[in-house]
Amino acid sequence: MNKFKIGDKIIVKENFWEIKSDIDATDNRKKLAGRTLEVKFVFNDGDVYTKQDDSNDNTNWSWDKNWVEPALRTIDDVQEDDLITNGGISRRVLGRTGKAVFTTYSWGKGEGEQTGSCGTFSIQELKGNNYTIVNETPTPEKLELTLEQVAEKFGVDVTNIKIKK
Repeated sequence: MNKFKIGDKIIVKENFWEIKSDIDATDNRKKLAGRTLEVKFVFNDGDVYTKQDDSNDNTNWSWDKNWVEPALRTIDDVQEDDLITNGGISRRVLGRTGKAVFTTYSWGKGEGEQTGSCGTFSIQELKGNNYTIVNETPTPEKLELTLEQVAEKFGVDVTNIKIKK
């Protein structure tokens, strides 16, 4: 399962070029560190393709999935399959057209999730009723590091590192 989908807002990680990748980290690409971009396409391996959001040209970029992270989204960014809540009622978004959001009551999670009656709301109604997007974070991928990489990250000598379980 890919952690990103079309329309997601992502943030380019600071010093992303230090993370190993098959994609070339050009100087022009490095200028986008810390910036928020929108996903236009997701590759089968999870890498993403974006348009530089503040340019007036057609500058596009491919990003290694490990170079970017999800940006915090607001109810204005709600999209299909999002889970939203106002602290009392949870709803699953069935779809969206412009400012109209189609929802269903939702309880449970994953395969055990149950749904009930549907409702259509405007973005303004959802905001007025204090709905927010529930951040359903995917299980992180395993991160493999050498002791040398850990030592460099924390600025200590590798001989002074002891790993506990």
